[in-house]
Amino acid sequence: MKNSGKRSLEDGRAAERKKQKVTQPQKLHHGLYNQGATCYLNSVLQVLFTTTEIHDRLHPKSQVTNQELRNIFEKLEQRTCGTENLTRSLDIKNVNEQRDAAECLELILRKISPRASEVFLGELRYTTKCSKGHSINEETNPFWTLPLSLKDAHDTTLCVQRGLESIFQTKSFRGDNMVYCNECKKKTEATSGCEMVKSPQILTLLLKRFDFDYDTMSHVKSNCYVDVPHALQIKNKTYKLYGMVNHMGSLRGGHYTATVLSNEDQTWYEFDDAHVKKVKEQPFAKSGTYNSSTAYLLVYRASGSLRDKVKERQGEIHHLEEQRQYRLEHKRTFKERDADYKEIRQNQESRGQTRKERKKEALSHQVRGEERDEIREMNVSTLNRNVIEEEALLHQNQNTSYSSKHLDSRTTPEERTQRSKKEEGDEKGWELSTTLQEFN
Repeated sequence: MKNSGKRSLEDGRAAERKKQKVTQPQKLHHGLYNQGATCYLNSVLQVLFTTTEIHDRLHPKSQVTNQELRNIFEKLEQRTCGTENLTRSLDIKNVNEQRDAAECLELILRKISPRASEVFLGELRYTTKCSKGHSINEETNPFWTLPLSLKDAHDTTLCVQRGLESIFQTKSFRGDNMVYCNECKKKTEATSGCEMVKSPQILTLLLKRFDFDYDTMSHVKSNCYVDVPHALQIKNKTYKLYGMVNHMGSLRGGHYTATVLSNEDQTWYEFDDAHVKKVKEQPFAKSGTYNSSTAYLLVYRASGSLRDKVKERQGEIHHLEEQRQYRLEHKRTFKERDADYKEIRQNQESRGQTRKERKKEALSHQVRGEERDEIREMNVSTLNRNVIEEEALLHQNQNTSYSSKHLDSRTTPEERTQRSKKEEGDEKGWELSTTLQEFN
């Protein structure tokens, strides 16, 4: 009895744990385990996971890295996972060595298929012209990240929009900085400029926090604050921020995290290796800029990009589906109306046919009645003719014979009895004739 009671208690607890497991809410996002010092890799992967534009481009048969990246994305949808297979495909041998997140991003983009990496690819054209308009130099360079210098900040706040605009400003060469023109055959004043000839779908800005100080002849890190705008305007294209890779700490002993805008609930989450949490103070909640001293990589998505086009296409498909449903409903209404009309016509035809049948039946009764009348008239006329013939014969007998009184005195009793019977028959024939005349 004790064992059975204990078993039932354990079964009840197991059922309760199972119930709690079922009713536990599903997490929207999951983290990545750190292999040693792979926080730089984990942060970049979380941004790439949110970059849905590349997911369908990672064909598994084209590159090994494509397959490993797809595997990680599929696992992240369900649980926290590791990155061992991916580090091997990226040829990262020492997982305990700290690396740069920007270099890691470019390493992944080089390893995956060109069709996937072109989402991040843009092109800049640099031109130099003399004062007479002769082309001194022109070259076009591809890029995956645009570096923004922090040297001019001098520990003050840098505006990303102004730093981006400075890349495309025209520069002049004068005095000692004049350049040689092959067509002019001499040094001349010149201007140079930069133009973005191909805008990427995903624009990645690199804030150059790590630089080389020529005064101290050493590498340094800048911790200045940067005003990060939620939206950027380049030419006629608008970009919106959806991912940041942050660096905390010093040059020698730092740590990377990622702050990403969720595609599920449009909320910012912070990814610190295996730990994921919702950002308490949502960036851009109060204004259109976010002030940060740790932002290192800023990842923007172009409005009108492939993702937006997919959304627009989904909206068009939804609209077409609504139109199709509308047409089907009206078509169904027309069919029902036609069926009603058909039923009405059938009822009308049925009633008309019933009337015809009734008329036909009445006419048939009338014909049969007329036939009976004709037969009856024929029988009556035949009977009348017989009576008339009998009357004529009677009158003929009366003219050629004696009267009954005279016959009574001359004939025998037997003769008188026969004659009496004949007269009774004549009287009955007359009565029948009279009855038939009255009937007619």
